[in-house]
Amino acid sequence: MIRIVPRTQFGFWATAFPLLLAFSITVVVGFLVMVAMSEQPLSDTWTLLTFPWQARTASVQWGFVLQKSSYLAIMAVGLSIGFRANVWNIGAEGQFAFGSIAAFAAYLLFGMPDTTWFLPVMLLFGILGGIAWALIPAALRVWANTNELLTSLMLVYVAANVLNYVTTGPWKGDPKAGQAESDPIHESLRIASIIERTDFHWGVIISAGAILVLAFVVLFTTFGYSLRVAQNTPRAQKFAGFSPQMTVWMSFALSGATAGLAGAIFLSAETGKLIQSENYLNGLGFTAIVIAFLGRLHPIGIVAAALLISYVNVGATYVQSASQVDDAVADLVQVTALFAVLGTAFLSQYRIVFGKADLSTEGAV
Repeated sequence: MIRIVPRTQFGFWATAFPLLLAFSITVVVGFLVMVAMSEQPLSDTWTLLTFPWQARTASVQWGFVLQKSSYLAIMAVGLSIGFRANVWNIGAEGQFAFGSIAAFAAYLLFGMPDTTWFLPVMLLFGILGGIAWALIPAALRVWANTNELLTSLMLVYVAANVLNYVTTGPWKGDPKAGQAESDPIHESLRIASIIERTDFHWGVIISAGAILVLAFVVLFTTFGYSLRVAQNTPRAQKFAGFSPQMTVWMSFALSGATAGLAGAIFLSAETGKLIQSENYLNGLGFTAIVIAFLGRLHPIGIVAAALLISYVNVGATYVQSASQVDDAVADLVQVTALFAVLGTAFLSQYRIVFGKADLSTEGAV
């Protein structure tokens, strides 16, 4: 007889076992996918897992890992704040876009300055743009009781259309370009690389600092405690003296701020100009949702998950070019990891018992 019983003791193994099981499932499924897609699955799997270490340009590959993981981690940590309180902002992609738009608007508004000292102003406007766009679904949730899942998602497509409008209309740049884009910002406002000829730039450090601040807020402040109360016992939030409406406002504001900051950094460090949405928005906001849950909504777990997914993407990109294996294998691994983590999460609260019921051992670790 197989039974599932609640745990009464929570040791290290109760946390580690579900993660190890999820990792094992991901490895097995990922290898089976590689067997189905590759003529040399063992070699390609090894390359996928070790390429950033093997490459002659290892610093370049690790620079890309750190660059991409910084965008994913900062947005995922911001989203996790709301997710902890059952506030579901899934519109980070749109807030990312509006952060870029607001940062570029600041550049135009202040007369296209050419001094590095203006960069913090652009980043600040990016944060404000992300917050402004995020507060729309927050207001609809608080004042009209609409479902924030739907409104935040729909606003992603509105933001994409706004981006298309400004790059084909009032902010249109070189008409000879092969895509709709704005004029570039001044070179002095571009975020510089820390290691020359790599994607490891100062934006990664800025994102890391923001993550540390958010981690402190979540783990060591009264607001962070109110999120845990809302997550575990939503009805107790009112009795504990916390306002559910304020939790919604703050959750959306913080997640919008992180997405907006990521958008402003992306504008300055990567493209230097706004580009039509098809070539500018690459799904980082949606991937950040996956990263948040892979990291169990904990800042440390989220950073680790962002690094892992970015690492796998680097290897998958090389395998795709070298062996003609579709680089969608990285997406398959990512989705498998998410379902494995979510599917085994209950094991941290429950344990599987084989045999007849024994009341003396029920709930033991």
